[in-house]
Amino acid sequence: MNIFIFFIYILFIYYIGFKGYKRIKSAEDLIVAGWSMPLPVVTGSLVAALLAAPFFFAAVGSGYTSGGFEGTATMAGLGTCMVLGALIWTKPLRRLKGWTIADYYGIRFGSKKLGAYTGTVMAIAFGFFNAGALSVGGTYIIQNIFHLDFLPAAILFVSLTVIYSVIGGLWAVAYTEVVQGIFAIIGILGIAGVIFFSYGDITFQDDWWNVNKLFSKGGAEFWSLYLVLALGDIPAGDLGQRVAAAKNPRVAYMSMIIAGLIIIAISWLPGMIGEAFKTIFPNSKNPETLMLIFAEGYFPPVISAIFLTSMAAMGMSTLAACYVASSGIVTKNIYLDFINSNPNPKTLLFFSRLCIVISALLGLILAISFQKVIDLAYLAWDIVFVTIFWPLVLGPFWKRLTSQAVWASISVGLIYYIMASIFGVPGIQTTSQGFIGLLSELWLMPVFSGVVISGITIVVVSLLTKPNDEVLKMYELQNDKSLDLIEHKDSREGKIKVKEA
Repeated sequence: MNIFIFFIYILFIYYIGFKGYKRIKSAEDLIVAGWSMPLPVVTGSLVAALLAAPFFFAAVGSGYTSGGFEGTATMAGLGTCMVLGALIWTKPLRRLKGWTIADYYGIRFGSKKLGAYTGTVMAIAFGFFNAGALSVGGTYIIQNIFHLDFLPAAILFVSLTVIYSVIGGLWAVAYTEVVQGIFAIIGILGIAGVIFFSYGDITFQDDWWNVNKLFSKGGAEFWSLYLVLALGDIPAGDLGQRVAAAKNPRVAYMSMIIAGLIIIAISWLPGMIGEAFKTIFPNSKNPETLMLIFAEGYFPPVISAIFLTSMAAMGMSTLAACYVASSGIVTKNIYLDFINSNPNPKTLLFFSRLCIVISALLGLILAISFQKVIDLAYLAWDIVFVTIFWPLVLGPFWKRLTSQAVWASISVGLIYYIMASIFGVPGIQTTSQGFIGLLSELWLMPVFSGVVISGITIVVVSLLTKPNDEVLKMYELQNDKSLDLIEHKDSREGKIKVKEA
């Protein structure tokens, strides 16, 4: 039954992929869906992206191994990230007409080299490490459906995804995610409902949900999980790609707000489910797979098959978005900006699709090497947080911010993170078990001390240098509210047409 329903659904998403293929005439169509996506599609795509099976499985795993709050941290962090991203960068990015989120850095600070630099960081973080994490989660589902070992399941999952990505691009990804997200939410709520009503006595135990723990040394794991996502994922390349495809800045802004609030509203579910699984499935060696085991054991075969299939398909779409985002960055911020500014449209489209294949291969290698969702995912977010967080957060609001400061902040943050990960974080350890102990634990994590140092760097260098005329002009343009109801779409010749919405 699982295999039959899976193949039926594969035929559906490949049909959508083929519809997308007929729409794709240029790299712009592949990467940003012709800047045409409406509010319901962008919102549904973002919700599906945040509820992607690998992330939800990892959150349940954290709830199982660490506690209810730790299980809640991942989804709550992702939802918070969406709301903050909407308030900070969605409108500025669309007002500046960026192809990718890396374009914000290049356009806002008047330096294509800076766009390429930040784009490279994003491509590595999201195109490789995050893609690897998503590949691991998708592989778990394929293993349950086809009863395969990890290696052949990983190859099958990535192969199905890369073909779909190359064929349909971001347009197909977004439209299929809307359908997949609905099925996944129903399945997640169904599992939560069964657990709540059948195992109510083992959920919401006081020792799992002790709020006081969060503000003592014992809360370090929660805050490390939550803050890396709530703040570090703000410059997420795959989320930025969906927003870049919105038909105007207002659609981009509203879709992020709505999607973020939906995820925050259900963020407690992984913690509750993980807490219950600790009793239902004691001594599990890999709690990230327990959602799949529970669905097969407690739901009728048809319902279980639909749930597994929707989670697999949603994982495919979210992974495909990582591939497309990585391809978009390499295509726009490296190839177009530095190698060939006026390529043949067919050549550019071929190059974009080739980048998708390369990203898939590298992500597959990492998935096979790690075979763990949480390790790869948080490595991706750590890298982004410690490097490109401050320029994106300060850029829309601080006129004094300079391109020199952005260069320095990213470089210092990256070097510090690498060195601290190898040699350790300098600092004095404390025996305090209270709030001081919590701050000490967070500081000793390379990502948090690195964010502090990169933040100090960007402020100091900005005060010592002055923004040039181009940087000041882009600062004003990104804050031009008259652009919020304007759509723009690249023609086949590459010229931007602007029209009133």
